[in-house]
Amino acid sequence: MGETSRYGSVDYTAKVDQALLQLAEQSYDRVYLVHNAGSLGQLGLVQECATSPTDLSQYWELNVTSVLWLNKRFLDVFGASRDELLAPAAPSNEKHAQLVIVNVTSLCGIEPFKTHMLYCTGKAAREMHHRVVATEQAAIGKVRVLQYSPGPMDTDMQKTLRETPQLDPELRKQFADMKAKGALIPPAQSSERGVKLAISGDYETGAHVDYYDLDPPNKHKL
Repeated sequence: MGETSRYGSVDYTAKVDQALLQLAEQSYDRVYLVHNAGSLGQLGLVQECATSPTDLSQYWELNVTSVLWLNKRFLDVFGASRDELLAPAAPSNEKHAQLVIVNVTSLCGIEPFKTHMLYCTGKAAREMHHRVVATEQAAIGKVRVLQYSPGPMDTDMQKTLRETPQLDPELRKQFADMKAKGALIPPAQSSERGVKLAISGDYETGAHVDYYDLDPPNKHKL
């Protein structure tokens, strides 16, 4: 929808509105809004993670603000209205949700990781925002929220973590060991689990579901 450069943010609001108009012209049983975009930000100790408030603002714009705005606009169209939510309680019909919001999250959103201040803070903000959305919309059932944590995947981001000197030494060693042992998860494998879960609806709206939570009962976590 938009991008953030070192010089500022590109206005994406018009593109969001255009996408919603295109959706309105078609007839869909269900719309999936997937928040997968994000960035690590500067790694290092808290005092090393920004050189100015502008650096912080640009990080929040890409990783938090844009997510909040996208959800706001999609809820304007597909969510339950204030009148619906304040009406006498009616049975929720989750099987007929019109909008499913998928927040691709991380263990960093619920646990602190040394030298990951920006990443952890951004993921935590997104987690709480989506929990609020799920809580507000639950009574009607038009909207469901899945927070899927894909696990430690074998990606360029993982490579960056292993090669960044500012990263906590214990974490660097842990990630290097996982790479050496072939323990990192193939992205396609994790994506398949996440997609199947989102389509099935077999989750509590707003809940954080980890890749490893979906392992067969007899399989131990790495």
